[in-house]
Amino acid sequence: MTIKEAASILGVTSQDDVKTIKQKFRIMMGQYHPDVVESDKPEHIKKAQLINEAYSILREYKVNEKEIPIATPVWKAKVIENAFTERNIYMVLWEDYEKEYIEVTRGKYEWDPDLEEFDCLLKSLNHAVVELLENIEHKNGIYYDYDIKANRFPFQVRLFHILSGQYILPVSCLKKLVEPIKIDAQKRNIYKFQALLGTKGESKIFRAMIRLKKGDLLYADSLMNNRIVVSDENGTSLGHLYFSEDSLYYVIIPILQKHLAQVKFVVNALEVKRNIRPYAVRVNIDLYLRMEHMEEIGVDSCLNLTIEDVLNSYDSNLKDMKAKM
Repeated sequence: MTIKEAASILGVTSQDDVKTIKQKFRIMMGQYHPDVVESDKPEHIKKAQLINEAYSILREYKVNEKEIPIATPVWKAKVIENAFTERNIYMVLWEDYEKEYIEVTRGKYEWDPDLEEFDCLLKSLNHAVVELLENIEHKNGIYYDYDIKANRFPFQVRLFHILSGQYILPVSCLKKLVEPIKIDAQKRNIYKFQALLGTKGESKIFRAMIRLKKGDLLYADSLMNNRIVVSDENGTSLGHLYFSEDSLYYVIIPILQKHLAQVKFVVNALEVKRNIRPYAVRVNIDLYLRMEHMEEIGVDSCLNLTIEDVLNSYDSNLKDMKAKM
């Protein structure tokens, strides 16, 4: 375990003395020790062992009057200068029953799939959103979120999607996530993805899905709410597509929204289950993406204004809520 990892585990800074480190150690052991949580699960035992190890390393460094380095290494991803706010960069410390993360740095970094796991990005964006909303809450004298979770949620969702649009550069990510299946005569990259449709019961959508055949084309109806809604040749809506990798929603959909590619949906296979109730149908879709522009479009500066609008709306919402109390 490195000094930076130990400092992150205990939440120690370079200004903390031995006494403060010991206090933080006792607090964490009071939260995670197997005897306290009444559990002998391996993940709980391992957590306590890591806390002990971190404390031993940091105490030795302080006793020997060595400085604890601040956990802000240079991250190799591109910096988005005009992003609204900085975000924490996390890495997975270990993976057992429940993942544990370590914060390695902070800044206005784009998501680089080669450096940062997607679930670490999600944690980072969620944390950045909560920070922004908590700043508004604190300005309104609110320091406990259990009374305002219902009020906060729609603003939280909205901010999450806006920030993801600032930090996820879709063309750059596409190049790193997948290889094109071919390059056509006009030098355009063509990518192929697997997607799914499915439903249960005897609804209109179910009846439309079971009529589909291999090779049938589907058509995009909308790209709202980070979903691709498709319909058949008769215009019957079949619901939204599912991808096996969550990251693809944040790459493919923005590319289509920015008109950077042409898309084609082809039915590959159909599975109907009538031996269960309710009946179920699953449709495998081949999604072909032909890139018309491989140059990345920069972050829209108008997104910062949109974020300001959301935060101002949240501020007004909290003021109205307090006035009614």
